[in-house]
Amino acid sequence: MKRRILSLCLFLGACSTATSVPTPIDNAPPKPKPTHEAKDETKPAPTPTPKPAQVTYATFADWRAAFVTKAVAQGFERTFVENILADVQPRAAIVQADSGQPEFSKPISAYVKNAVSNARVEGGRTRLSANPDVPAIEAKYGVPREVLGGIWGMESDFGRVQGDIDVVTAFATLAFDGRRRDWAETQLLTVLTIIKTGKATREELKGSWAGAMGQTQFLPENYLKLGQDGDGNGHVDIWKSDSDALASAANLLRKEGWRPGQAWAVEVTIPAGFDYYLSETETQNPVWWAEKGVVRADGGTWNESEKAAPAVLILPSGAKGPAFLALPNHYVIRKYNNSTAYALAVGLNADGMAGKGALKAPWPEEQPLSIAQRKGTQTALNAAGFNVGAVDGVIGVGTRKALREWQKANGRVADGYLSYELANELSAKTTGYTILGPSSQ
Repeated sequence: MKRRILSLCLFLGACSTATSVPTPIDNAPPKPKPTHEAKDETKPAPTPTPKPAQVTYATFADWRAAFVTKAVAQGFERTFVENILADVQPRAAIVQADSGQPEFSKPISAYVKNAVSNARVEGGRTRLSANPDVPAIEAKYGVPREVLGGIWGMESDFGRVQGDIDVVTAFATLAFDGRRRDWAETQLLTVLTIIKTGKATREELKGSWAGAMGQTQFLPENYLKLGQDGDGNGHVDIWKSDSDALASAANLLRKEGWRPGQAWAVEVTIPAGFDYYLSETETQNPVWWAEKGVVRADGGTWNESEKAAPAVLILPSGAKGPAFLALPNHYVIRKYNNSTAYALAVGLNADGMAGKGALKAPWPEEQPLSIAQRKGTQTALNAAGFNVGAVDGVIGVGTRKALREWQKANGRVADGYLSYELANELSAKTTGYTILGPSSQ
C-alpha cells in the first residue's frame, strides 16, 4: 500500500491490504479471448434491482445509534457496543484523506525509483535472514521470503511505520461520512468481533486512516480470516511479531492463488516494429510472446511451469520505458494493493533481495499530470467515442484501453500510455487551450 510508507499508500488509493479495500487503481489481468461465445436467447435480460437510497445522518450521534441497533441485530450486546463507541468522534482528516485526490499524480517511474532502493533491499534481506521462523513460513505457504519482504517493506518499512490511528475511530468516521458506509460498517463489525473474542485488544487495534493494521497492514476482515501465528506462541500479533505479520501476508497470497516456482514478472525487450497494441490486450504464454520477438532482458530461460503460464505485456511508462511480461503472481501481489506501481515496487525489491540484477532499461523522466489534464483527457476520449467510463481523473485500465484504441485509430504508437504531451493535446480538444503542468507554472 512514503517516502513515508503510508503517504504513498494514499497515492495508491487506500493503504494497503488488500482484497477488501475498494476503489482500486487497476483491474485484474485481461482474460484470454474465448473462441466462441454461447448465447442464451430463451431468457430475457434480468431487470436490475434498484439500489436503496443512501441514508444520511444529521449528527454522528444519529449514526452511532443506528449502528448500535445494527450491531445488536448481529448478535452483539448493546452495552458492549455502546461502550466501544462511547468516546469516539469523527475525524475530519480521515474524511479528507478518503475523498481527496492529489492535484498532481506521481508517474509510475518516479514512484518506483523512490520505492525501490538498495537500503530497502538490504534491510529486508537482513531482517529476513535474522528471523528463524522464515524458512518454515516459506515451506508452509509456498511464497518466497523475498516477496514477503517486498510487501513488508512497502507496507510499513519493516514495521517502523504502522499508523497510530484507533481503527474504531477510522471506520466509524468513514461510516458516518457515508461514501463507503457499507464497507466501513462491515469492517467495524469485524473489529467488534476481534475485541469480543479476545483476539486483540482495543488498544492494540491501531493502523492507518483507512483502518489497515500492523506490519503488513491488514484490514480487520483479513486479520480475522487470514491472520496466522507465525511464531507459534498461540496468538496472532501482526503489530509486534514479525513472524505473525509475514505468515499472515503469506497466507493471503496463497489464498489468492500464488503459484510456487513461478516469477511474478520478468523484464523483456521489445523488437523494432513491434505492435504495441498487444500490450494489456493479449494474455498469452511466454512462448507465444517470444514468437513475436518479446524475450527476456536478462538472457535467461523460462522454466517449464512458466512456459505455459498466461502472461500480459505491461508498459508502465509506455513504449519508451521498461517492459515486463507479468505472470499470474504479479496479479496475486495486486490482490494486496491493486496498483501496477505497487506490484512493481514489491516485485523489484523482492528481486533485489534475491540477488537479481537491476533493470536493463532505464526509467524515463516523466512529468506529473494534473487532475485537470487527466480529466480533460478522459472527457476528450469520451467525446471522441472511446469510452473511459466515469471522468474521475484516475488513469486506470479503462482509460488506458480507451487511449490505446484512440492511438490506434489515429496512427499513434498504441501503448495506452498518457504522456504529459499527449494529455495536453487531448485536453486542449475539450478546453480550447493547453492545460499547463507544474513545470510551466
